[in-house]
Amino acid sequence: MAVPKSRRSKAKGRTRLSNWKKKGERASNLALNSAKTFFQKEKKEAALALMKKNSKETPDSPE
Repeated sequence: MAVPKSRRSKAKGRTRLSNWKKKGERASNLALNSAKTFFQKEKKEAALALMKKNSKETPDSPE
């Protein structure tokens, strides 16, 4: 015969909800930090490439 499940207390429910929200918050922070790091590296690489390009175009001759 089927037995009804016991009721979950408010404290347990709130704890589970809090943990679920924190897990999502941690995941979103990790994703944001990864994206920031990626774009910072990309920015540095672009700046270095631009500096190399500029140094090749302008000859070093005293005026």
